Amino acid sequence: QNVYIYGKAGTGKTTMAKQISKILGVDFATYSCSAGMSESMLTGKCLFDGTYFSTKFVELVKNGGLILLDEFDAIDGNLGVYMNSFLANGVLPTPNNRDEQEVIRHKDCYIICAGNTSGNGNGSRMYSGRNRLDGATLDRFTIIEFGYDTKLEKKLVGGHNSLYKALNQLRKKVDEFELERVVSTRLYLRCGQWMSEGKDVKYCIETLTNPWLDSERDKVEVNKIISANS
Repeated sequence: QNVYIYGKAGTGKTTMAKQISKILGVDFATYSCSAGMSESMLTGKCLFDGTYFSTKFVELVKNGGLILLDEFDAIDGNLGVYMNSFLANGVLPTPNNRDEQEVIRHKDCYIICAGNTSGNGNGSRMYSGRNRLDGATLDRFTIIEFGYDTKLEKKLVGGHNSLYKALNQLRKKVDEFELERVVSTRLYLRCGQWMSEGKDVKYCIETLTNPWLDSERDKVEVNKIISANS
């Protein structure tokens, strides 16, 4: 019930996790594992008068639900060790709750962690700030590489085949030159909507690449892509 999925930004990892929670009929919560994330953000806080404030994380661990820990390959090392202990033993310490010092993991508590790298610490220019996850932590997970769903993307463009080809060519060029740009599934959907509203391939590609540097636009040959699919 612990799954680690990794892949490029915009492949639909978060969307998939939400859909799974609906299929299972359980509550859903997501947390971004930035470097500043603390244990109390997950396990709750205690005020000076002893009042305990629980979290959705604690409630789903206790009562069942699906928890998405996003950007897991950026998690602080100490918090990673803490999470490893919880995943191994099924017991979540809640030290700030004087009335309930630990929570037993519910049989219907599902954990999905998502990242942009496999957790081996070998990032790229795009995902340079990612950490190496220790072997004990990774051993708790079924690990799945998550790529773009090309069949889904073809549907999302709404039958505009010229647009689909143009976006595929743009993505291929971005990968070829290792540009720090993402041609995500979301862009296929967005461009498909633009085309349905009367826009053309030229409008879509120029709008997407307008914020890019001139050198980046030249490398991917924006005008050539437009010309070939207009």
